[in-house]
This record gives sequence, structure tokens and C-alpha cells, in this order.
Amino acid sequence: MDGCRLGRSRPMPAALVVPALEQAWGSRFYGARKRLDGHRLVATDADRTFGDADRDLRGPAGELLLVATGRPAGLAALEGDGVDELLARLAQDTPTTVRKMHQVR
Repeated sequence: MDGCRLGRSRPMPAALVVPALEQAWGSRFYGARKRLDGHRLVATDADRTFGDADRDLRGPAGELLLVATGRPAGLAALEGDGVDELLARLAQDTPTTVRKMHQVR
């Protein structure tokens, strides 16, 4: 992750993040598959994808992990044809933070 809301940089090495992302994707506890239904996660800093859907969410594995675990802050660093749709979907279910991010895009 290159940054966060506090303006601090916290690097997350892909080699350490990918196993956590695999756990979040496969676990019903985090709800990643339900939340990200219709989206495929593509880690740009690792040779790894999650899902086989039509709309891509591409970005660093750390940002994908944030999104997979329900933290919308990771959306700001993602690209792909699924980002705007996911922002709109989350804005309906999430407080002001996501709505503000949607207005900026």
C-alpha cells in the first residue's frame, strides 16, 4: 500500500500480502466473494488473480486486500472496468467515505 488516510506510507510486500488475500478470498468470514461478485481481482505486483468474472479490479495486492476485507480506502489505488461499478455498489451500503470517493472519480 502506498498510502493511507493518515498520509503515512506503509509498504506491503506482495509476497506477504498474497497469502492473506488468498485467505480473505476463500473465507466466508470476510465476505469478499459476495461483496466482489462479478469482479476479478488482478494483483499488478504479483502473478496472481482471484475470480473469473467479467469486470477487473487491478492494483497492488495490498490494496486488493483492503477492498476484499471491506475497507474502501483500497479503491483509490485500483484501476479497471469494475472500479466505478464497485464504488457505486459500495456507496449504497457504506457511509460517507465511499460516497466522497465516488464523487472524486
